[in-house]
Amino acid sequence: MAGVAVTAVTATGASPARAQGGGSGPGGVVTYQVSAAAQRAALAFWTPGRMAAAQAAVAIPQAARARAGVKPPKGIPTAGHFSGVPPTGALFGTTGSKTNFSTAATVKSTAGDLIITAAHCVDQNGFASNIAYMPEYHKGQSPYGAWAVRTITVAAGWQKGHNPDLDFAFLAVGPAGGPKIQARTGGLTVAWTRWYQETIEVVGYNDTDNQPIRCLTKSFKFRTGQMEFYCHGFWAGTSGGPWIIGYNGKTGTGTVFGVIGGYQEGGDYEWASYSAYFGTALRNLFVAAEKQSVPPPPPSPSPSPSTS
Repeated sequence: MAGVAVTAVTATGASPARAQGGGSGPGGVVTYQVSAAAQRAALAFWTPGRMAAAQAAVAIPQAARARAGVKPPKGIPTAGHFSGVPPTGALFGTTGSKTNFSTAATVKSTAGDLIITAAHCVDQNGFASNIAYMPEYHKGQSPYGAWAVRTITVAAGWQKGHNPDLDFAFLAVGPAGGPKIQARTGGLTVAWTRWYQETIEVVGYNDTDNQPIRCLTKSFKFRTGQMEFYCHGFWAGTSGGPWIIGYNGKTGTGTVFGVIGGYQEGGDYEWASYSAYFGTALRNLFVAAEKQSVPPPPPSPSPSPSTS
């Protein structure tokens, strides 16, 4: 697999704003760092009432939901509700005055603090604010607490032109120091350059439900760079939901090789969902996110001058 140079561009500040610059090639990466003050504000912001009132980050247009002449294939599965599993959860944030949510999942990493979601969940026309992750969120409760987002890493091609083939993002969550989220919830193994066709379990959070849903189905190639699956019940809010190979229903673990997003930012119909293909660009993003997430080693102490 040919390597692509990674260009890391970082923006800092208390309130998110679009980071400028970044490589123009498929390996270009943009990382936004959330200040400590903004992280504290995010955790304070999400009261039970605000979480209950949050809407999906990207809504499925009503016209598309009811578009005449388009019918789902016969015999496709329907997602069912469940109480959730530790490695997946709801991702809350704000865009302007709007409170919204999507779906995200903890992934295995060297740093132990990375989650994955769709890029459009955290970067529409600028980075979202007040972002907090709630693992195993259901019925207004998160047994693993709320985790503030410390960094957001997206592909430069997504930020410049919202390329649907780059609709994925890695987020490092806090606290900095102390227990890491991976040690608490476990994580999904990230895979890239797999086949388009896989038997998968998909988990997501709908905008009308207080529990997550999951569906056992099969993925297939929609077009180069895009995968698709059929399953009833995936509405707005499920964006960022992981596509899991070898899913363990008790622990929620397995291998993630897609997230709901990509074409039409996940799809206009509740029975057809999409993901950008996890290839070299995803690998580069993961490597860059890990570098941002792992603090550099402390400098070696200078040798003491010898005395005669």
